[in-house]
Amino acid sequence: MALPRWTIAIAGPLVALIIAATPANADQHLTASSEFIQSLADRAINTLTADGQTPEMRRQEFRGLFREGFAINGIARFVLGRYWRGASEADRTEYMALFEDVIVNTWADRFSEYSGEKFEVQQAVNAPSAHKAENVAIVRSLFFSDPQTPVRIDWRVASRGDIYKITDVSVEGISMANTQRDEFSSVIRSNSGEISALLDILRKKRDG
Repeated sequence: MALPRWTIAIAGPLVALIIAATPANADQHLTASSEFIQSLADRAINTLTADGQTPEMRRQEFRGLFREGFAINGIARFVLGRYWRGASEADRTEYMALFEDVIVNTWADRFSEYSGEKFEVQQAVNAPSAHKAENVAIVRSLFFSDPQTPVRIDWRVASRGDIYKITDVSVEGISMANTQRDEFSSVIRSNSGEISALLDILRKKRDG
């Protein structure tokens, strides 16, 4: 079974996201970050694999969880990289919508393939932050697609008070945001630096 993309679809150190937590809560955020990831995973599995789910229902449920758990705008901007600055307002607006739609339409359907594999949070550790007041945790987890060879998934979670957002996901040490950024940049570079080429590909993926 392919690993559900909600666990790997997105993420890298997303400088566009600036969220903070008070120093007094610095220790608490590790436990809270672990609980946040476990809860989100449990809800995704329980909700998206429920009997009677149509593809459209599954996509709607996934979109809600995706928006709740991930820093979508920061991720999308990071993935587009330097081409964001040169994009028109219309292209930016369409890109943001397409970015979300492609992830939702493509990967919500993957939950129909889920057959009871185990997801387990291991621990959370502090991670460096570019901002003095920012709390960042790396939540380490395992996805047992095979009981003998689980997949290691690390979640980068930034917090501010009781607000937690996933800003990166690494699978076996590979940042998904950086990988996606390289892919998007390659498409745009191959088309004379035009973002329209990327938008066209995303439209086809969304509608396909």
